Amino acid sequence: MAELLQTPIEVFETQGRTARVYHHGREPIKVVVLDDYLADPEAIMDLAVAGPAFAPNGPFYPGIRAPVPPSSFQTLLGPLAEILPRCFDYSGRAGLRECNFSLVTTPSDQLQPIQRLPHFDSLEYGRVAALLYLCRGENQGGTAFYRQRSTGFESVDAGRFPAFEAALNADVARHGLPDAAYINETSPLYEMIGRHQARFNRMIVYLSSSLHCAHIPNDFVFDPNPATGRLTVNAFLGMD
Repeated sequence: MAELLQTPIEVFETQGRTARVYHHGREPIKVVVLDDYLADPEAIMDLAVAGPAFAPNGPFYPGIRAPVPPSSFQTLLGPLAEILPRCFDYSGRAGLRECNFSLVTTPSDQLQPIQRLPHFDSLEYGRVAALLYLCRGENQGGTAFYRQRSTGFESVDAGRFPAFEAALNADVARHGLPDAAYINETSPLYEMIGRHQARFNRMIVYLSSSLHCAHIPNDFVFDPNPATGRLTVNAFLGMD
């Protein structure tokens, strides 16, 4: 499974890591990718295996989550100190809004309608999502970004939300609810504009207003074990 856009628009070094910046779509949607992100990713995995129990977390995420211990926040998010001001116009301190371990565990035929569609994480101005893959294997999917066909929106902020919601309701009335499946490259409602493959110890960073969804392949194994399943760290940061 290749990335839809192979060539970054910018490559630079930050704290001993190589950052690749991609632009997807027309707006465009910015995604920063850092491979080999943690010096000791197994230590963070051990926390997920030995830590608090995973449990469902609201109606939107198709799986289970557990909180990341606060003692690990600096290890996980400290390397983003140069990324946020350079790529996302942060000035001053970045505040952590939420940080969880996550596992996709919901089979396709059990998805709620809202889980079959791309989504945005927040309407808060400047909020950034940082997603760290801690899973191994060739069938772990990735993260894809989308354009709403009827509006052309690739991101949704507070100003766009009424038009986005009205278009979604009209589209569902016209085309019906999506089939019980994880969205893939195309649908009557959305068009994929970019995709990044899951890779062990890969961090991707993007604005939370971006329309996106987990890309789950047909041969995916819905494994609830953090040692062997599709383990990620999902963190959300905002400008304080």
